[in-house]
Amino acid sequence: MTANNLIASKKHNCIWIATDAASYLDDGTITEFKSKIHAIPAWPAVITGRGNSFGLDTAARELRKRASSFDELVGIASRELPLIVDQFKLDRPFELHLAGFFRGRPMLFYIRTAGGHDSIGFGSTPYLILPVGRTSFGPWPSEELIAATGFVEPDPDDEPGQIANSLCKLLELQRRTPAEDGFSRVGGFAELTTITPNAIDQQIVHRWAGDRIGHRMSLEH
Repeated sequence: MTANNLIASKKHNCIWIATDAASYLDDGTITEFKSKIHAIPAWPAVITGRGNSFGLDTAARELRKRASSFDELVGIASRELPLIVDQFKLDRPFELHLAGFFRGRPMLFYIRTAGGHDSIGFGSTPYLILPVGRTSFGPWPSEELIAATGFVEPDPDDEPGQIANSLCKLLELQRRTPAEDGFSRVGGFAELTTITPNAIDQQIVHRWAGDRIGHRMSLEH
């Protein structure tokens, strides 16, 4: 239930990504804190995602080796990802979001491995890369939490500062969204990544100071 939120704005020619930093066991016990952004400044583009962190990290590393541009990455992902999964025995499911400038436009793409991970809810075929429109948010907070806080979904046409602030607020709500066991799966630190045609900027915008390796995460923010 990693927090993974992306906005591609044609109006601002920019992409924003907001993620948390907690890696954990199946029961939610924290194993490490690390950025979930695989930045490729030369393109510029980012690979991020949800699901098994070893699989995600391995796939991101190998995919970037096999492409020379973001356009090429999108073109080869469906062919190369199953080969990577087989080569490195990546049996646990994960999904990838590819964010960058495709044919000069800010765009988001989604691809998943076989198994249970399909956070966009399209019932997508494993290893089929799909454009996902201008936004992708997950996990989405409950309607009760949204109503109680007055949260408004960020819009790609909002002003840049408003988009960034809304994404930070969304991360706070995702922290307060429990898994089935009542604990959170969002924590460590909150990272805001901004991709423009010329650069990638990464900032840590919040830390959940109470999170500890070897422990589970509370819903406190």
